[in-house]
Amino acid sequence: MAAKKKPEERTGHTTGHFDDPRFLTVTKGQSRRRDIPIPEANPRWHPQARSWFNSLALSGQSDFYEASDWATAVFAAQIYDMFLRTYRANLMPPFERLSARLGATVVDRKRSRIELDEPDVEDVDEEAADEAVIKWHGRLGIVRDSDG
Repeated sequence: MAAKKKPEERTGHTTGHFDDPRFLTVTKGQSRRRDIPIPEANPRWHPQARSWFNSLALSGQSDFYEASDWATAVFAAQIYDMFLRTYRANLMPPFERLSARLGATVVDRKRSRIELDEPDVEDVDEEAADEAVIKWHGRLGIVRDSDG
């Protein structure tokens, strides 16, 4: 069995363009404005679609979102809502593509080379965090009163 070649020793066709320096450079620009309003989730959306949309605002990658990213998020949530109401499988691929473009999962962020820092432990108000989790679970109907 031949030894595996190092990337610089390979010749011929590569499987992707990731070795091309043109695709590794980042062109930096300035955000148009920092006070970009975050749209409200449509109350008519399915609860899971609303929850997904609201989770974007709580996620660190949304610090980079521009107005067009939020418009994309609204469109993705609308597609997700339609899927949850109809279960039409052809709606999932567009939703997944848009979700990936928004960096919704850790895998999507790694592909986009976005790395989020963990908050300092001293900066976390655990009581407030616990209350926030209970509030979100309550909105989703997950947490029940101890009486019922």
